[in-house]
Parts: sequence; C-alpha cells; structure tokens
Amino acid sequence: MGKIHALPGDGCRHYIFGRCLYQERLNPGYRRSYRCQVLNRWERAYDDFLNRADAMGVDQESVSGLWAIQFQRMAREAFHCRNHVFNHDDHRPPACRNEMDGLCVLGLPKCGGRCRHFEIDAAELEQEET
Repeated sequence: MGKIHALPGDGCRHYIFGRCLYQERLNPGYRRSYRCQVLNRWERAYDDFLNRADAMGVDQESVSGLWAIQFQRMAREAFHCRNHVFNHDDHRPPACRNEMDGLCVLGLPKCGGRCRHFEIDAAELEQEET
C-alpha cells in the first residue's frame, strides 16, 4: 500500500518559506523562541542600559544620546547567530534574510502540509481573479 502524503501548505495564509505562522498569529509574542535572537539580545541590552542609567541618576536628555553611541557599537559587533544570513537589500539592523517583523523565520515550526488550520491566502485569490 502506498504512503499517504499531505498536500503542500503553500497557498495558506500562515505559510512562509516552508514554515508555519499559525501559532505566532494566534498568540503574537508568546513564544520567545520564534523571536530574532539578535533583536532579543539588543532589547535586553537596552533594558540593562536604562536600569544602569537610572541607578546612576543620568538625566533623561542624555540617555538617548548615550544609547545611540552604545547601539552603534553593538550593531558593528558580530551578531552571534547561527541563522544570520546578511540581506543586502535591507539596510536596517539586523539586515538578516531570516528576520521578518522581529521573528526568525527559521525559528518557526516547519509546515507539514495542509492541516486543520489551512486558510487560503487572500492575496493569492486576488491574483487568480485578475
């Protein structure tokens, strides 16, 4: 007897580069493992910076300038992410092909094909109608 395979998931509104966005769309931001590691690291560094600035009594006007200097230094350093693939078309940090709206596409679960959450992508329907 032959093996039964699921239909491919492309064409689904949750499908992105062989991965599934369903869980992220259901609960945005719930799973930190879906987030870009580089952006997570920068957010933690910013929080630490604000805590230190507050503890040292740095005035609010100086904080943004100091953070700009700190961030420039951090952005020039290596990203320390095994999934980082430089995107020449994107000029905003972290300029990674795998980053999409703060998510790491490779961190999302793989699409196993059409499932109970399959929904036809409205953009594809519009293309077919024209």
